[in-house]
Amino acid sequence: MSYTFARIIAAALAPIALAVGGVGTGTADAYAFAAHENNYATPTGFAFTVGHTDLVADPVPPQNGLPTTREVFLDNTSYGHVDDPGTAVLKTGYLVSCAVGIDLTFGAKAGAEFGAGVTLGVGASPDSLTPGLDASIGPSIHASMGLDLDITPGVIKDIEVGSKDIVGGTTGYVMSRDFHLMVEGCGGPLTIRPYTKIEVDSPETSANGAVYGDIIVL
Repeated sequence: MSYTFARIIAAALAPIALAVGGVGTGTADAYAFAAHENNYATPTGFAFTVGHTDLVADPVPPQNGLPTTREVFLDNTSYGHVDDPGTAVLKTGYLVSCAVGIDLTFGAKAGAEFGAGVTLGVGASPDSLTPGLDASIGPSIHASMGLDLDITPGVIKDIEVGSKDIVGGTTGYVMSRDFHLMVEGCGGPLTIRPYTKIEVDSPETSANGAVYGDIIVL
């Protein structure tokens, strides 16, 4: 990326304020969020529970120094309980979405002013930027455990963190600490919503439930 192109991105986006769960002062501090739990029961009284706790988001300055990159470390503990006789599968992860990707469109005239041809959207790499060519950057997600995804602005991606089989009469946990999430090429707010789902099976019923955490906004 050329120095001029990097300056254009910075000027177009300006400093992006940090708003984590509606609080924060724009500093890279850790923020704790409320726990959530749902309890369910079938008509025959068979019960199961799903919940999460210890949700913490620790946003950090992006390693590449670009205002279009969001980087955060996440903690979360998910749990589920199922009555006996019964079994369950607990699944947890994050729903991630970037509101606006970057799509810089330059006019055919060399030296055209920046404001004359800038749009926001989705596109490809700007490596061969010349007048008359469209140069775009689409958001991409990099997460712990080697996950690498492209993300379309406005589209929600499911980042699964882990799962756990639960035996009837017991409580199972999925504990995640310092889960590293990085999104590049995001020109608008990045939203992260934790979820925990449970799928239950017993001799009398098959059921499911879920709990969703507070939305984290970067």
